[in-house]
Amino acid sequence: MDRVFGNPGTTELPFLAALAETADAPAYVLGIHEGAVVSMADGYARATRRPAFVSPHIAAGLADGLIGLLNARRSRTPLVVMAGRQDRRHLQQDPMPSGDLVALARPAVKAAVDVQHARDLPLAVRRAFALAVRPPAGPSLSRYGRPPGPCSCPCRWICSPRTPR
Repeated sequence: MDRVFGNPGTTELPFLAALAETADAPAYVLGIHEGAVVSMADGYARATRRPAFVSPHIAAGLADGLIGLLNARRSRTPLVVMAGRQDRRHLQQDPMPSGDLVALARPAVKAAVDVQHARDLPLAVRRAFALAVRPPAGPSLSRYGRPPGPCSCPCRWICSPRTPR
């Protein structure tokens, strides 16, 4: 994977900070709306014949990208979608941008996984890539939450909890 297609919000800032601090990290392709972001990733995956990686901004962004995900599923385009969820500390207040991302995405993806712990994210992402290319190819989703503490996994650019400087 050499690119991440996304429209970041505050939930994705630790991910972006980790990408910026890693020399061999994939390039970040910024879009201003998840509909365009998913479509760019779809086109890139078709042109390169490799799975593309999409990072929408929590529930609202995932909802904005659903049409593109439905198109990708119908076209059998391999996409890996990693969507963040609202920080768990805020969920008791039922924030507006939160929601059940797995249920929301399920009709548009081959599989949707809710990753509960940062240590499980690298394996979930590897499985998502394997599933996306397995015939029939199509999008897969991994939902993650911001880890409450430092991450010790080897893939720190995926699940780094640090805030940007």
